[in-house]
Amino acid sequence: MAKGDKFIIPAMAAGFFAMQGKIAKEAGDTLTIPEGMVNIGGNMRGYLIAAQTGFDPFAAANRDSSFTALTLGDDVYLYACQHSSGIAKIVCSKNISFPVGYSASTSRRIGGFHVGRTRPTAQRYASAYAPLTSIVPNSVWDLQHRPQAEPSGMVEIAPGGAWVDIYLNSVVSGSWPDVVFGPRFGVTPVRSTGGYNELDLGQGIFNAGKRLPTVEEFIRYAYGAPQGADGNNDTAWTATTNTGPCNTGQVAKSVSCVGVVDAAGSLWERLDNHFDIGNSTNAYAWDATVVNTGQDAAYARGQVHLCAWRRVVGGGGWGEGVRGGARTLDFGAAPWTAGGSIGVRGVSDPL
Repeated sequence: MAKGDKFIIPAMAAGFFAMQGKIAKEAGDTLTIPEGMVNIGGNMRGYLIAAQTGFDPFAAANRDSSFTALTLGDDVYLYACQHSSGIAKIVCSKNISFPVGYSASTSRRIGGFHVGRTRPTAQRYASAYAPLTSIVPNSVWDLQHRPQAEPSGMVEIAPGGAWVDIYLNSVVSGSWPDVVFGPRFGVTPVRSTGGYNELDLGQGIFNAGKRLPTVEEFIRYAYGAPQGADGNNDTAWTATTNTGPCNTGQVAKSVSCVGVVDAAGSLWERLDNHFDIGNSTNAYAWDATVVNTGQDAAYARGQVHLCAWRRVVGGGGWGEGVRGGARTLDFGAAPWTAGGSIGVRGVSDPL
């Protein structure tokens, strides 16, 4: 080492973050926070993260004024905030930018979780089980353990695997073609109507940095959600007398064992599987009618050379009755139609 050389402590470098493990849910809606280091505010602004067990994000000492209690549908964020001790103060907030009393330069969002309904594996498909409201364990994320996309309202469906939107998507921001969809509790879901055809629904997912689920992913995230009924909406929004979808999360029992809501009923879910079922009477003809629908129908976009183009949708719609469930799949959906029965949710691969 020569005179005048400088040692750079990692956390002193802008953007640095490291934890010895991951933030995780404990019993009683508390969290484990591993020790680590974080930069807050740029070069020379390094802080330690103290290890904590039994951290209560709802205690007054650990949160700002943006919320006061465990509330269904909330996304809560953990911020590391500057403190004179050199040890970051962890402050919880519903604000997605920075907590009340701090700024973007004095705080840094390092994790978060969703408050939702949960169904243990032992209660899979159980129609009598009343799901509890709590921190959804597999929704807990941090800067080292998270999806590539914005993690709000998402759950990890397998350790180290994909993350999926908890709720059927609604419009979050923008307009076509820059519209962005996202998972929100208690709102009207976007669907294949009002100018959208079924193919258009992917645009708002892609603009959110996500992709569409595959059939195998649907089977995984719908696991344990109870089947619907003909005469009521107790377990899923599928009563044969329904005339349209419900708001997201309206049916308390309609949650899977990984915390995904409305995977059965309300709206069919667009899945990312396309194929040709064949049609001997039509041969392989060029067809413009399947292209000239949806948001950009006024623009010339070529033609499809097909026999019978189809794709898969899952879960069942609002009036499917007992046919709606966690293994319900329809292999005859026409991608260019806009009948209003198709919804969508996004998937993100892990960081």
